[in-house]
Amino acid sequence: MLNLLKFRAQAAYKADSGHAPCSGVEAYKRYQQVFTVAVGATSQAQVLYDGPVDRIVIGVPGSDTAEWDNVLVVRYPSKAHFLAMMANEQYRSEGLPHRYAGLERTVLLKCRGYARPARW
Repeated sequence: MLNLLKFRAQAAYKADSGHAPCSGVEAYKRYQQVFTVAVGATSQAQVLYDGPVDRIVIGVPGSDTAEWDNVLVVRYPSKAHFLAMMANEQYRSEGLPHRYAGLERTVLLKCRGYARPARW
């Protein structure tokens, strides 16, 4: 799975959520913590890359299609592992609110197979 992430400057929690104010980056870190605890063993997710976007090489700077803060590439052993994660109630109730609060926008792309690192 390829995740393109654009963080909010300030996390947008619902008023009655009880969550302390924080940045979008911090809210996403809260999401990652719940992810690890709630569904780490179920998903068997393997993070292949998690890092900032350095610069736009092809695309229009300032456009929603080109401006991203972070890229996350995660490998799941199977579609069933991913779906089991998504069905987990703790993940959905405790994790996803942080993800939604922290992200201004995101794109999640399912890729087929396992890509091997390219040699340039």
